[in-house]
Amino acid sequence: MADLAAAVVGSAVATAFGSSLRENCDALLAARNDFRAPCHFDAGGKALGIDPELDRGKGSRFFRLLAKLRDAMSCRIPAGTRLFLATTVGAVDLLERGDAGDSALAALREAERIFGLPGAVLVSAACASGQCAVGLAMKQLAAGRCRAALVVGADIASEFVTAGFTALGAVSPTVCRPYDVGRDGLTLGEAAAALLLAPSGETGFGRILRCAESCDAAHITAPDLTGGTLKRTIEAATAGGEIAGIVGHGTGTRYNDQAEVAALREIFPAGSPPLFSLKGNFGHTLGATGVLQTALGLEFAARRILPPQAGLSEAMEGAAAAPFARRLAAPRLLSLNIGFGGLNSAVVLEAS
Repeated sequence: MADLAAAVVGSAVATAFGSSLRENCDALLAARNDFRAPCHFDAGGKALGIDPELDRGKGSRFFRLLAKLRDAMSCRIPAGTRLFLATTVGAVDLLERGDAGDSALAALREAERIFGLPGAVLVSAACASGQCAVGLAMKQLAAGRCRAALVVGADIASEFVTAGFTALGAVSPTVCRPYDVGRDGLTLGEAAAALLLAPSGETGFGRILRCAESCDAAHITAPDLTGGTLKRTIEAATAGGEIAGIVGHGTGTRYNDQAEVAALREIFPAGSPPLFSLKGNFGHTLGATGVLQTALGLEFAARRILPPQAGLSEAMEGAAAAPFARRLAAPRLLSLNIGFGGLNSAVVLEAS
């Protein structure tokens, strides 16, 4: 766990909705999704959150996603910046066609080349990878091991991952419906996002105030349904600060949303702040999720608004999700990630 603030001095996203924070935020406020059948592999009729721009061109889809993210960055990367790459499976498309024996290492080396930052750190902590990478970057900044940190989260839609989640019975036969009483599984997606972090004393457009992590090891793939360890993680991240809204993990699976809402009900017995999950719009983007949540969360906080929950018909008991946008009383949000193996991550962010 860490109580280390960092300034956010730059950010970028690369999604099916485009490569600017504004157009992505506008798409979420309109409750859009881009779920469709992929054309680069047979998903068995399942819809995924596909970025059609990645269907064009040759070579690794993952490498093209990283290049798209680099081109979306408008901020200068200062000397002394260290790269932290968060991904669940990396360049898995190379592995699928036998072009690489280690998809994560191949992803790391290409990320170093694309961003021009050798000596990068790979963080692969399942679906909590993004926020775990943010927490690690904050610790290294505070320790003076780098002058700035570029945290990149990226994952693509792939046959390998789709088959794996399908075998687990975790994929919705239609599309995901986070926090809905009728939720029946997740929808996989692809995206990339980046955060340029600097020491807390520097001026930025936002700050990451606190980061807390834990591992309950309750099950290889299922969360602790009581939400007990997640509750303590949230308490550590939110201690002493007002939370105006929550960007939850919200996969749309029965167990994940149950565990998450159970923890939030314990933390906020008088009623949870407004709750929202990106996965109703993008699908589950795996290792990219935490970085994408933080980048877009700062945009929500700056606008003082939380988007409507895409895919929601009737909220499950105790879930403060809604099919309409809500105003935020303060520019401060809690972001949550939950990963296989019992990994939990909570980050508090604030727009300047």
